[in-house]
Amino acid sequence: MYFDFFCLQAMPSMQEIWNAALLELQTQLNEENIENWFKKLRPYECSDAKLTLLADDPFVRIWVRDNYLDLIEEAIEHAAGQRLEIEILDGDGLEGEEVENIDVDLEPMAARSARLDESGAQTALFDFDSLEISAPADLDALVSAAGMNPRYTFDEFVVGSSNQFTHAACQAVASGSGQTYNPLFIFGGVGLGKTHLLQAVGIEMLRRNPATRVKYLSAEVFMNQLIQSLRQKTMAEFRNQFRHDCDLLLIDDIQFIGGKDSTQEEFFHTFNALYQSGKQIVMTSDKTPQELPGIEERLASRFAWGLIADIQPPEIETRVAILEKKAEDSDLELGKDVTMLLATSIRSNVRELEGTLLRMVAQAQLMNQPLNTDLARQLLKRMNIQHERSLNVEQIIRTVASHFDLKASDIKGSRRTRAISEPRQMAMYLSRKHTGESYPELGRKFGGKDHTTVLTAFRKIEDLVETGNNEFAAAIAELEALLLR
Repeated sequence: MYFDFFCLQAMPSMQEIWNAALLELQTQLNEENIENWFKKLRPYECSDAKLTLLADDPFVRIWVRDNYLDLIEEAIEHAAGQRLEIEILDGDGLEGEEVENIDVDLEPMAARSARLDESGAQTALFDFDSLEISAPADLDALVSAAGMNPRYTFDEFVVGSSNQFTHAACQAVASGSGQTYNPLFIFGGVGLGKTHLLQAVGIEMLRRNPATRVKYLSAEVFMNQLIQSLRQKTMAEFRNQFRHDCDLLLIDDIQFIGGKDSTQEEFFHTFNALYQSGKQIVMTSDKTPQELPGIEERLASRFAWGLIADIQPPEIETRVAILEKKAEDSDLELGKDVTMLLATSIRSNVRELEGTLLRMVAQAQLMNQPLNTDLARQLLKRMNIQHERSLNVEQIIRTVASHFDLKASDIKGSRRTRAISEPRQMAMYLSRKHTGESYPELGRKFGGKDHTTVLTAFRKIEDLVETGNNEFAAAIAELEALLLR
């Protein structure tokens, strides 16, 4: 995609390609996934056709290969300017044996929370015992021990009208003045700062009182730890750490437990124990409690007992402020014209806004060119980011369905007749091109489909359009004219 630029310069090194790919992956995946899987990979060998990565251990290699290989291929293609075959080897450079005693396909959630030590025994990826604090330490050490990012403080959060209320609620909880805000339930779209504010509450509480027992984790990790405890028959220890050895429980992405009955049962009792003992609970989600699919009514009602606060997409002033702060923190020189161009091109996602800035700076440095307005426009165009990015997936689905005399439910459904499957693939292609949302997120918005389905559809339509298939090229052009008029 960026090959015409790189042809003017020497091909970037494989480490530079990998660093640029990591920046893109950070805009699509949460920090936990980046730390647990992608930071455990390193580039080993690169040719014109293939990039070989080394994994820290066999389990990392298997998990990344089976779950994230398509995302890596796409990120590498963007970074290198051409498609490369991706091979993942064990740390010694040789293909390793399959990890024993872990069925990655049948129990992916349990597998994600476990790895093997040198003796072959199964060990927890998250050791909650290590979070216990026996003596005061500096704040960063306390924050890291609780599993949080020391950078996610209130001071580092850019406040605007889109998040002002939620920011104030979080500060009130952290200071102890918001005792009626229990639980505090934060909801909003992807990449708007929910995780940042969630961790800021924990960091501020630790700053005020280092003895505060803070538990921060995602709902997925909660479930994985539950599965592991059931297997190892250590449920007493599991329950004790959450119900008794905890003053502040911070749960990210609570929507993940939807439809998981055993996890909901356990979390229900954990919630009750903490609430009745006056301990604070803060959760984040992508929807309100009443809108969460697969959540039991008794849990949904408890989530609404305290305060529900939402975060909206940032307005233009906040987007400019975010870019200026990111540039300042990263010691980057960013002209006002480039700042405004980025702020008006990316409207809905703070994570993508910051990630795009870092990708553009990295590419400008690789090309040894200043990041001026002209270069920024060219790079944005090649990233399929333009002012029409205000389009959303639902709008695209409705437009495509109407154009082909279908219903939106047909596009999101599972019927595979050609009259439906081809418009569905076009809608997936246009959604990826004009919103830039990740393949997993698009899969969810297209009726809960696997991300590989969306990826395959995008590549198919892209190939048909680029190879001059008149039927598909004309249909895509006509749909884009309807969407962008």
